[in-house]
Amino acid sequence: MSNFRPKGITRKIFLITSGLLVVCTVIIFTVFYYLLPSFYRQYKVNTLNTALEQLIRESAPRTLQQSQHALNAFTRDYNVWMGIKDAGERLVFVPSPYNEGEVEGELDLSESKQEQSMPLKKINIKPIDNMYQAEKTISFLDGRYTLVLMATLQPINEASEAILLFAPYVIVLVLLISVTGAILYSKMITKPLLRINRVAKKMANLEFDADCSVHSQDEIGELSRSLNRLSHNLERTMAELKQANEQLTGEIQKERELEEKRKQFIATVSHELKTPITAVMGQIEGMIHQIGAYKDRDKYLRRSYAVMQDMEKLVKELLDISKLENSGFEPQWKQVDLSCLVKECLQQLEYASTVKHIAMSSDIAEPITIRADRSLLRKAVMNVILNAIQYSKLGEGVGVRLFGRDGAHLLEVLNTGAHIEENQLEELFQPFHRLEKSRSRSTGGSGLGLYIVREIMDIHNFDYSIRNTEQGVLFTIVFPGEAPPNYPN
Repeated sequence: MSNFRPKGITRKIFLITSGLLVVCTVIIFTVFYYLLPSFYRQYKVNTLNTALEQLIRESAPRTLQQSQHALNAFTRDYNVWMGIKDAGERLVFVPSPYNEGEVEGELDLSESKQEQSMPLKKINIKPIDNMYQAEKTISFLDGRYTLVLMATLQPINEASEAILLFAPYVIVLVLLISVTGAILYSKMITKPLLRINRVAKKMANLEFDADCSVHSQDEIGELSRSLNRLSHNLERTMAELKQANEQLTGEIQKERELEEKRKQFIATVSHELKTPITAVMGQIEGMIHQIGAYKDRDKYLRRSYAVMQDMEKLVKELLDISKLENSGFEPQWKQVDLSCLVKECLQQLEYASTVKHIAMSSDIAEPITIRADRSLLRKAVMNVILNAIQYSKLGEGVGVRLFGRDGAHLLEVLNTGAHIEENQLEELFQPFHRLEKSRSRSTGGSGLGLYIVREIMDIHNFDYSIRNTEQGVLFTIVFPGEAPPNYPN
């Protein structure tokens, strides 16, 4: 009885069902008590009238003597008293329900015979309660008579009284049947609803591991199947929302990191531009006022010009970065002779290597052709080789190899005698990152070279890496043998 909570649906259905059964029983019992007597009385009267009319019709072609058996049978079948009167209101024949045989001989109805056989009396019928009385004219072949019929209706009233006396037993029986039936019916109806309720509670707690096992074909079964579909859809939607939320959280985190990097980038650019501008302004001011050594204008003009060249180079690199990071930038794809491009870069950087006494060596396979933006690819290769030259010690060497392997083309740039801490290898591709902290122009560039290389490699979907080897630091770029899928034809 744990389901019979004060406001539970099982209790409500139990009370409603048992109440309806009791009310229906009381109504039926009341209807029987009050309407059954009158209904049965009317039924009895109609039956007697119909049977009496039929008896009168069947007696017409017979004599009274011949109709005795039918009259006796009528009194027996309908439990009535009957008498036959003549025109003088005298009783000439009384049928008996116990006289089953035919009367032998002729019934003598002469006045002398009647006086000898039975006293003749005049019959006057008076109304009596609970008694059906009727007088009908009946014709026989031997004359017309009056049929007198009386039937008691007292058993009908006695039956009503018996129903009233039996009422307490009926009420007790009805209560037992109602309570038992209501309990079984309420449990049968509410059992699937309670299952659905348990599943719905789990769904409210975002638990979707339970299925509602109601397999009926009615509305409750359809509700169960709909709830299961809702549970599965919610579970899938929650998983998708969770995944989308994680993705959105990651994107927000990336956006924050990009914003932070953007701020650092702007601050670094400001510093990189402010320092040479301040130096140039100081030199120009000294030359204007001819202060001390600044009287030698030619010397400091050349220095100022060199600083301005560095600033111009930095601005160009910043413009290149801005162009590469622009979402609307479209590379100029074409077939590029990679072997020829690498040789051009080596020739252009020959003077820089000679100044630092760096021994350059190359091993270029020919011909190697790829699909790329030639201008961007040339800048990337130049930056990689120049970076190797700048960070090589005097007297060391830089080796460049271009060869094919496993269906791909590899460009390797090795600067011997160099070593980079492992925790700084990934930082090399960040903007304005330099290994030496003094940030002197004499020992390195602006710190944007490898960052530009990374952007160009990402645009081309080329794999690249930098690592320490026994000989030195090795930078590798992998060019696919066929154009990447996102290359336009």
